[in-house]
Amino acid sequence: MRLWAAAAVVGAAAIGLGGCTPTSTDPSPSASVIPAVESPAPVPSVTTDAEGRALPGFVTEHPELPPALPAPDGILDTTAAGWSLQAYRPEVAPVVLVSGITPGFEPTVQVVYLVSPEGRRYQLLELDPSVPIVIQSWTAREAVAYVSTCEPLDCDPNSPVQTLDLLTGEIAPVEAVEGLHISATLAGSYRWWEQPSGGSVLDSRGSLRPLTQRWAAHSVSPSGKYLAVERVGSFNTVASAGMAIVDPSTGALIDLGRLWSEPLSCEPFRWRVDDALDVHCWDDSREMWRVFTVGPGATVMKENKAASATPPEEGPWVEPDFFVTEGVWAGPYSADAGERRRPVATIGLARNAGFEVLTAPDAVAGTTRIVTSVGGSLYLEASPAHNPTLVSAWRFDPSTDEWTELAPLPPTGPTRGFLAGEGSPASGMSSWVVAP
Repeated sequence: MRLWAAAAVVGAAAIGLGGCTPTSTDPSPSASVIPAVESPAPVPSVTTDAEGRALPGFVTEHPELPPALPAPDGILDTTAAGWSLQAYRPEVAPVVLVSGITPGFEPTVQVVYLVSPEGRRYQLLELDPSVPIVIQSWTAREAVAYVSTCEPLDCDPNSPVQTLDLLTGEIAPVEAVEGLHISATLAGSYRWWEQPSGGSVLDSRGSLRPLTQRWAAHSVSPSGKYLAVERVGSFNTVASAGMAIVDPSTGALIDLGRLWSEPLSCEPFRWRVDDALDVHCWDDSREMWRVFTVGPGATVMKENKAASATPPEEGPWVEPDFFVTEGVWAGPYSADAGERRRPVATIGLARNAGFEVLTAPDAVAGTTRIVTSVGGSLYLEASPAHNPTLVSAWRFDPSTDEWTELAPLPPTGPTRGFLAGEGSPASGMSSWVVAP
């Protein structure tokens, strides 16, 4: 079934001679009867392609898809940081048991949605479900997304990256970066590409700049303008502190090892509101950890003696992996020192000099994972306890403690049925990215 956003055809009204009615009651034998004007037969709009899939500008109606609006012309030009691009391809994978293979449910539909931070959902494309896409990168006002054509439930992170035209649905290879994958996307169409071997390339709006040294992306600054990277492989601490900050608009790379005369081994700790980065450094000569602050364009590192990156011996702690807003960070939450020695599956907020657990409304005693932080809000995925492969998407505003649902689980169908309920790998929303 399809629900089409087509304009209604209004039939012409029948009109009388001169638009008025004679006032005389005497019949006039010479008067002729003017027949009513017939309405033209409605001409159906073309709303589907040759395979019956919705064309751009129309909305697919399917029991496993959430409701959506048709995408108006030019909507991509109005997007900003915090908008998300989402792919839905509901399916349940088969499960191999000792007794045999339990068949799943093949996907019958695949769509691409554009979603505002307030949760308004617009359909951009309906695509062939037999050619699955996993969205890797997209920034605001771009009419092209970077995708991999691989099975979402089992996609190789190093799958070839291709472009998806968000206006036509055409998929094309990206030959200039063959063998690389996108590891970071920054505001303004800047990207950081990496090879499995550790090679990296800075993509400045289509202009590629290979780096002579091996760096791996770590995190993006609050404004989305700077990228912290870490050196790959062994290095000499006298020559390098092990990390750098990249300004993609200029290509400048600030190697922290050049900002401090003493040998240090550093790692990113947390970003600050002014795009300065606190780094956690081991000073081998003093045998102690120290915190330094490096701002954009820095020529020196300044020690921040008031800060500590070491969790307390007792009590809760939140790793400040994501800057949210001034004085607020988010990351893995641990209740005590003993818990910090084990893998942490809970996330939390550090604010008001305290730590608190953060759980999305749709987690249902499952898990919540932070995807990114943009514009003072956190963007998260939630998975129910019965199936970690099913995810919904949310935005959390710490200034109001409000949750906004951006991508729900499928409203009905096999992904909400017995097999998925018992843990068979399943997906509704198969991938998504948030514009930085």
